[in-house]
Amino acid sequence: MLKIVATFKNSFGKNHTWSFKDPNTLKTDTEIKGLLEQMTDMKLCQKDGAELFHTVETAKYVETIERIIF
Repeated sequence: MLKIVATFKNSFGKNHTWSFKDPNTLKTDTEIKGLLEQMTDMKLCQKDGAELFHTVETAKYVETIERIIF
């Protein structure tokens, strides 16, 4: 399984992690960054008075390989 894992800073400066399963791998790094930055403009979620998606810091692809052992 492939997913994008992005780290955002909330409005209090603390890290917040968000992930998305089965991303379109044909998108460029610039396109992905632009889409993640759009999430910061939408003011999607708040928790304990902090805006969770205040600024995007990093993003990476994470691939999980499951192997049945018995």
